[in-house]
Amino acid sequence: MTWGPAKYKVNYREPVALVVRKESNGGETGAGWLNRDAYGPEHDMYPETRSFRVLADGGIPFAYVRTEQAGSRTTGQPTVYRVEDHHGVPLGRVTYRRRPAFRICRARWTLEPVHGPALRGRQGRLVWWAVWWPTGLLLSWICAIAAFMAEDDASFRHPRRITWRDTSGRVRLVFHGMAENYRARAGDLDPRLITALVALHQSFDWPEDAGAFGWYKD
Repeated sequence: MTWGPAKYKVNYREPVALVVRKESNGGETGAGWLNRDAYGPEHDMYPETRSFRVLADGGIPFAYVRTEQAGSRTTGQPTVYRVEDHHGVPLGRVTYRRRPAFRICRARWTLEPVHGPALRGRQGRLVWWAVWWPTGLLLSWICAIAAFMAEDDASFRHPRRITWRDTSGRVRLVFHGMAENYRARAGDLDPRLITALVALHQSFDWPEDAGAFGWYKD
């Protein structure tokens, strides 16, 4: 099935975080309300563990996200999340490999649909990381200290753009950090799977209007 190009964005102004899908023709619909599983694993014990539902209007779940494998920043083992539909049928997997401690490299996000090629993306462009490491890191520390002293949330952020490509190198999905949106190109990407990926990514890298702890931990 082909859905065509669309733009995704998380609306944090609602009482519950809402992923909004905007079609290329200008039409806009709610792609899913994000609802953390109250009986899921404790994130304080497992920082990268996630368990939540994506709800349609009326509170009807249409996708579930569960942690299949807990990762480790020390060893470099990635965290793997399983995405299922409301009947428990697998839609795909999302793998998050954080930057290992004390190593200069980029975090990686991989989307593996049940049907279709895997999409792989790395956080930030190499050229901007090359600029950020010698100057941005120091500025981010200064901003963090100043924000702490002033009890403010201001910060200087690292490169955030992610471009997901398939095995042939074709761009399929792009996260624009400045605009805080995700642009899906024409293809066979299931909106439920994209919504789950958006929710997962935003639970680790959220904008300032999402609050101090983002939608998942708040």
